[in-house]
Amino acid sequence: GGKIDMFGCMQTNDFYIANFAVYPISQIKDKKSTIAGLCEDLPYLGNAQITIDLLDRDVRRKPVWLKVFDSKKNLIAQTEPKIEKQGVLTTTVNFEKQGKYDVVLYVEDADLNTAPEMSALHIPLIVAMTVAGEPQSAGGFLKIALIVVAFAFGIGFFVNRQLKPKTEN
Repeated sequence: GGKIDMFGCMQTNDFYIANFAVYPISQIKDKKSTIAGLCEDLPYLGNAQITIDLLDRDVRRKPVWLKVFDSKKNLIAQTEPKIEKQGVLTTTVNFEKQGKYDVVLYVEDADLNTAPEMSALHIPLIVAMTVAGEPQSAGGFLKIALIVVAFAFGIGFFVNRQLKPKTEN
């Protein structure tokens, strides 16, 4: 995962470093207010703006482009190769289905002597779904803890009763 900061989240591979953010367009209510970019989890379906800030200065002099793939490797959005002198790539993507997506940054980098597909920066994006393994709510944990405590007291009470010597009258 990426390291979240005020601009989105830092993404790296062996070749590049970039700041990634996704903005749900449907959630922008007041265009004068600022909204925080989301990192690798977009809780909404619909149109979203993907922004990648190229932190490597030398990459700003090379053609770069984005492709967005769904979980079945179908291409759902792409930009054309272009030199981004300001170092920011943006595109709007319509996420119609929940699922896992792969946002891929490609760089035509002759200095690497590596094909752009091999040096590409892959950024995972989860759209409108809960991922298995996320922590459960505190309410669910509290219920389980109470059941365990009640069970332990019940066993303790039963064992204590069985171990007491019986008095005959």
